[in-house]
Amino acid sequence: MARYRSRSRSYSPRRRSRTPPRGRKRYDDDPRDRYRESRSYRDRRSPAPSGLLVRNLPLDARPEDLRIPFERYGPVKDVYLPKNYYTGEPRGFGFVKYRYAEDAAEAKQQLNHSVIGGREIRIVFAEENRKTPQEMRTTTRVSSGRHGGSSRRRSPPRSPRRQ
Repeated sequence: MARYRSRSRSYSPRRRSRTPPRGRKRYDDDPRDRYRESRSYRDRRSPAPSGLLVRNLPLDARPEDLRIPFERYGPVKDVYLPKNYYTGEPRGFGFVKYRYAEDAAEAKQQLNHSVIGGREIRIVFAEENRKTPQEMRTTTRVSSGRHGGSSRRRSPPRSPRRQ
């Protein structure tokens, strides 16, 4: 079976590549290897989380109710208590963002399973950053199941649309 060549061929003179010739790689000279030894893969991917997700908050909790106990462990950047976009009711959890990840880790260790407002709170590291109101609107609408819980969509009309 014959091989076909491309019809468009470059007639410019071939230049030598600046990269070294292919061959056996030398890992002892690779600076990335030294970096791999000094720090773990997780450290390179992202810094330690500085945000905490506080669950099981009382529905009448205010940001000050969280800020006061959490500031004992370091400077707090932000306290956010999300509310349902449509009803305005609190959702029973909140976020505390620290300036330094070490302070967040210490606060998590010390305050996890403590009682705020008569409820035992649970604290985990927040996975994501704070969502925008637009993102909250779309996620709330999708998860609320506002059509009586049915997941059926309307089928498109069979007749052409009139103008």
